[in-house]
Amino acid sequence: MRLEFSNRLRHPFTPAPGVTIRLVSDQRTIFPDPSALDAIPVYDLLTAASHGFVGIDQRFIRAIVDRGEDAVPDLLRFGLEDHRDDRVDLEEDLIAIFRYIGTPEALPYFLECVRREPDDIPDDLVEGILPFGGKALETVLELYHELEEDQAGDVAFLLAGLGVCDPRILELLIERLEFDVTDGAFCLGLYGDPAGKPALERALTAIPEEDADLRREIRYAIAQIDERPESAAGQDLPKLDIWELYAEEAPPPFEVLSDAEVLRMLDSAAAANRATAAESFRNREMNAKASHALFDHARSDPDAKVRANCWEALADSDEKPIRAAMKAVVPDTSRDIVERQGALVGLCNSSEDADVAQWMRDFYQEPATRAKAMEAMWRSFDRQFTEYFPKHLEDPDLEIRRQAIWGTGYMGVGGEAGRLTALFDDSELRQDALFAYALCVPGEISRGRARRLLRKIDDAAGGLSSGETELVKVAIDQRLVMHRMEPVFSQLDEADDSEPDSAEAAPPAPPPAPALAGSAKPGRNEPCPCRSGKKFKHCHGA
Repeated sequence: MRLEFSNRLRHPFTPAPGVTIRLVSDQRTIFPDPSALDAIPVYDLLTAASHGFVGIDQRFIRAIVDRGEDAVPDLLRFGLEDHRDDRVDLEEDLIAIFRYIGTPEALPYFLECVRREPDDIPDDLVEGILPFGGKALETVLELYHELEEDQAGDVAFLLAGLGVCDPRILELLIERLEFDVTDGAFCLGLYGDPAGKPALERALTAIPEEDADLRREIRYAIAQIDERPESAAGQDLPKLDIWELYAEEAPPPFEVLSDAEVLRMLDSAAAANRATAAESFRNREMNAKASHALFDHARSDPDAKVRANCWEALADSDEKPIRAAMKAVVPDTSRDIVERQGALVGLCNSSEDADVAQWMRDFYQEPATRAKAMEAMWRSFDRQFTEYFPKHLEDPDLEIRRQAIWGTGYMGVGGEAGRLTALFDDSELRQDALFAYALCVPGEISRGRARRLLRKIDDAAGGLSSGETELVKVAIDQRLVMHRMEPVFSQLDEADDSEPDSAEAAPPAPPPAPALAGSAKPGRNEPCPCRSGKKFKHCHGA
């Protein structure tokens, strides 16, 4: 699973006034074929990624790092340009790529990154610079002296970790001790030069006994110096395992792309791109042009996966010809089973139709089509299918187990919530289980109790990462909306993190309805209770 790279997306597809987004001229770099990325010049590939035209995954990274030193000129050219107006921020990716290749030519780029934000140097950048040791010394020293003291703490830390014995470093670290005792002591301890010990001892004598924490910091720095081997010379950092940072496959960031661009991807020569573009419309507001384009591809695309994804994306369409076409595809045994499954999911909102409900059960009976049948069932929100999910929570087939988790959550099968917690330790299914658990764990659901529920889930999960916390907040908000209440977390003012902790303190909300019973869930074409102005199917029902 890809690590959480923060602030990757900088802009939506509409540029700021006066800003001209540089487009890639090479036709291959407008939604390039994911299987042929190594045929595209590195600079053009990076530019395509910065515009959101390609997913940043292991395929993308491999297409660059497999070229070794040959990729470096283009990497430097791109990295040293001004990319503040790009849609997608690639700085963290470039740092990772340079670290993996291990080229000494990366130093100018690393130092330029430091210069851009000297008071907030990320750990991955520090770990990229430290192995350069003395080669980085003069530039980092120069940068330190350009900064005000209150901005220079991270650069002082960088100098202390270079493993270079230089009187200029010692002098500025001692000065740093006088400006900020905690920061200076930490850096002197890291630097490890015995010549810095007297300054620390003088600082210690000036700290009152009652300031135990600060005295402990200084003593620790002195102990670091005393215990430092004479042969120590910088930090021996392990080689970056870049592959653990990225998913094997990831789609382009569709949230930064315009409808016109996504439709252009739907017409790509690469079937993988067409399938990905079609899939993206499942969670995207769809205009008539997009609906008609998807319908055309659903009927005529040569690739079965593309056709299947188009049918799935058309699940919310109310057009009779589209619904009729889906109903013709599902029972047609002459068609590819992949397409038939996609059409079945596309019919998820028609489960009241006896034929559709029976097809879901028929497809469920076959292990090869069971996962898609279960997906169609839970996407229907139809309680007649509730019994099918709990029995597969330990299924040996990963995809069937995943659909069982989602079905258990969306059907509100609270009695099985305890079984979901057993999946929190499964790295493949933890996020699915967290989301489903938040949807169905028993307890009163109200806006005033939303934060309490979040804390309960955090405890049950053994602590949530920042990304998992956001995921659970989305699930809780969705659960509120499914009970015809306004969401809580998606409406918080960014400038005010406070939240009501009791029902009495909460803003007025529509009265709750029974959970998922009968008409409790808003209709997919009804206005979403969150008051976004969108239909439920395109908002919290997506």
